[in-house]
Amino acid sequence: MGCLPVWAGTTLGQALDKAWTRAVQARVAESRMAGAEASREVAESWFAAPPSLGLSETNDRFDNGLGSRERELELALPLWLPGQRRAGSEFARNDRVHAQAGLVAERLILAGQLRDSVWELATTQATAEIARERLQAARQLEADVARRYSAGELARTDLLLSREQALLAEQELQDARLAELRALESLRRLTGLDGLPAEIKESVSTAEVDDHPRLVLARAAVEMARARLQVSIEDRRDPPELTLALIRAREDFVAPSRDSVKLGVRVPFGADVRNAPRLAEANTRLIQAEAELLQATVEVESGRNEAFRALAGAEAALTAAVTRAALASERLALQEKAFSLGELDLAEFIRIRASASEARLDLVRAENALNAARARLNQSKGILP
Repeated sequence: MGCLPVWAGTTLGQALDKAWTRAVQARVAESRMAGAEASREVAESWFAAPPSLGLSETNDRFDNGLGSRERELELALPLWLPGQRRAGSEFARNDRVHAQAGLVAERLILAGQLRDSVWELATTQATAEIARERLQAARQLEADVARRYSAGELARTDLLLSREQALLAEQELQDARLAELRALESLRRLTGLDGLPAEIKESVSTAEVDDHPRLVLARAAVEMARARLQVSIEDRRDPPELTLALIRAREDFVAPSRDSVKLGVRVPFGADVRNAPRLAEANTRLIQAEAELLQATVEVESGRNEAFRALAGAEAALTAAVTRAALASERLALQEKAFSLGELDLAEFIRIRASASEARLDLVRAENALNAARARLNQSKGILP
């Protein structure tokens, strides 16, 4: 038993996982998550900013030179303003929710690219297979015409026409193979796979559109903007500082050193001119986020309705294609007998056979189009494979 290709047992969901590991947006989304985690750690810290350490010395070296000296080691601890830490924690929580929603939304975008890629490849593969069948039939017809030409049943023009049709079929097969290779390369770039996953057909999900990742992301953006505005409101001024200083002083060279401790509080004054730009920017972001949520809601609903219409159109097209293919196949079977008996000329027979082949190709494409429409409907609902 030969070895199965590496993609033979791969599901569509696993193919998405492979694509995600290769995607640039995955690295960006994961970096965004790391940034949100850093914001959370800052919000949960004991101090509003990193503590600072200061060291100073005062002496009379450039005065009377008696040896007077005072050294001071000061530790400054920035303190949270009332409500500031709570606002920061709420912003960090919303930032993390927004980052997580962004990750899911990026995976959905990638899933749409994967769905389009696999159905493009499936369609080109089916087209290439039918092109191979056309070439085989054209060569068989060429051989039959050559035999009947030798027997004096058909004219040389018929022989030339049959050879022309065989050459045309060869060119169509080459074109179909090139299209298949382009589609395969597109899937390979996306997932690293060298062929279609084992199962790519999807059933239509009944999930509600309210859970669409794009809407979840837009709502999270609004909540984060509100939290950012609250941070700007609470951050009225720079944080106050609690200072603790250790002082060692002496009056002259022979006097003993005296140690003391100094405890103090430094409170910066607030000013509207400092906070007004931050408030204006935060308010602008909130207005923009709310507008984008409304736009996303409209676009998601419109996309879902369009996907439903496309699915209905694909179902109707498949029904018509099935009927046409059946009629064309039956007609071809009758005309093949007429051609073999000499009751039908070659040009008309070639036209009828080409029509039957086109009908079969349309049927295969309609089947793939229906499956692709189901996948796009799931995509419009925000459903991952």
